[in-house]
Amino acid sequence: MALDDKDILNAVFARFNDQPVEFIMAQYEIAKRMSMDIERRLAGMPADEPARISPQGAGAMPAPEAENAEEAPRRKKFGRKDLICKPEEAITEDFIKCCLCGKESSSLTSRHLAQHGISVEEYKRLCGYAEDQKLMSGKFEQKMLHNVQRAQQVRMKNLKEKEESAS
Repeated sequence: MALDDKDILNAVFARFNDQPVEFIMAQYEIAKRMSMDIERRLAGMPADEPARISPQGAGAMPAPEAENAEEAPRRKKFGRKDLICKPEEAITEDFIKCCLCGKESSSLTSRHLAQHGISVEEYKRLCGYAEDQKLMSGKFEQKMLHNVQRAQQVRMKNLKEKEESAS
């Protein structure tokens, strides 16, 4: 049961509605990674790293240990030769192309990459992307930022109206 991007974004808004857009987007990325980690753990896949930090910075959560290493699902090891397109050309203003299968969409999700048996972090390393690189087209990223800003404006307007009516 994976959380949709909009559900994650709504949860981040609910918690940090008075923060700047950059902070909200950073919290969204953290929450998205945590959602992917939880999804991976529920699917019985081993965690990539020995510990994870929660978005509140409360500390590290230990990675689950595999009871039997032979029972762990085998995952394909991808190399640069497995890429069907150049990573530097995969992200454009209008779409992002999966370098493993060539599918074009507005964003590459963890669910899509899981179909290839690879995590978002592994995909970014494979393609040579920075850890903070968003796997979405330029227009989709702008749309997300616009939605965040618009929601913040509405919340601020509602807060002001509530304060004025209380006075």
